[in-house]
Amino acid sequence: MRFEALDITIESRGRMLWVILAGPFHNEQVPNIREKIAGLIESGNLQIAIDMEQVTLVDEAVGAMLLEMLNRVRGKGGELRLVFRNAVVAAALAPYRHVIPRHEDSAALARSGLLRLLAWRTRRMARKTGVRLSAPVAWFVLFIVVGWLVSLALVIGWQTMRIRSQQEEIRELTVWREQTLIELQTLQERQRVMEQLGIAAEPASAAGRR
Repeated sequence: MRFEALDITIESRGRMLWVILAGPFHNEQVPNIREKIAGLIESGNLQIAIDMEQVTLVDEAVGAMLLEMLNRVRGKGGELRLVFRNAVVAAALAPYRHVIPRHEDSAALARSGLLRLLAWRTRRMARKTGVRLSAPVAWFVLFIVVGWLVSLALVIGWQTMRIRSQQEEIRELTVWREQTLIELQTLQERQRVMEQLGIAAEPASAAGRR
């Protein structure tokens, strides 16, 4: 009987529930981990990531247990993914590399978020309506959605640039108006002084009024 501990930490990160394992993963620990993950699935956690980067040893029963949990969560319309770049874990789980989705780190998992969400939504819709989308149709829908988002971003960017340009024009016109008023007042003051000194004749309109 081996007594090395396998540490397990459970974290909620947005829509994804993370199960972080650290230490040697022996066959004796498989039932306990199976029970914990199965409990999480039954509690409604259908998007699960199992981080095995800090696992130092993987026995032969671990891969079969992970495949069992994958099938269970997919049966409820969810997904289970592994996160690691650990060479020891990669070698032990090599027979399952084309079956259980794997990502090297959390950033790689996040980059696949849009596709994962679309696939999850598609399965949920299929379970509720009985309508299943083929892969080409799903990709077409994704292309339309991405295109719409890009177009929206371009329109918003163009409108923002236009508004900024108009604001700059208004600012320049306001400055020009203020400068013009100042210059006009200065010329009027000079004109008034010259009239008082008799250097310049009063405007004809002013003389007529007298």
